Amino acid sequence: MDIQKIIFDLLILILPTLLTVIFSKFGLDRIKFQRYQRLIQIAEEAVLWVEDAYPQNRGSEKLLKAIQYFRDAAIQAGFWIADNEAEKKVRVAYQALKHAFPVEALKN
Repeated sequence: MDIQKIIFDLLILILPTLLTVIFSKFGLDRIKFQRYQRLIQIAEEAVLWVEDAYPQNRGSEKLLKAIQYFRDAAIQAGFWIADNEAEKKVRVAYQALKHAFPVEALKN
């Protein structure tokens, strides 16, 4: 047998277990990661909705509307989130979208 094939087969067998152990040490599991991912999606949706629905409003007004939209959507999705956490998630989503799509439409 080829040594590369043996190493590759061993990696396929060992890597999932190794990653599971590493993530469990950091307190990360699939459910927590999926929850975080869904909240970020909701926050990005809130930012895009506010940009589309209220283009004439100022940044602080848009932030408040995005936070409210985010909280309502998170509750509807089955997540309870505190006000300060909602604001953090919306701000992170805004910055991520701003860097991903440097378009004048995302500026306040």
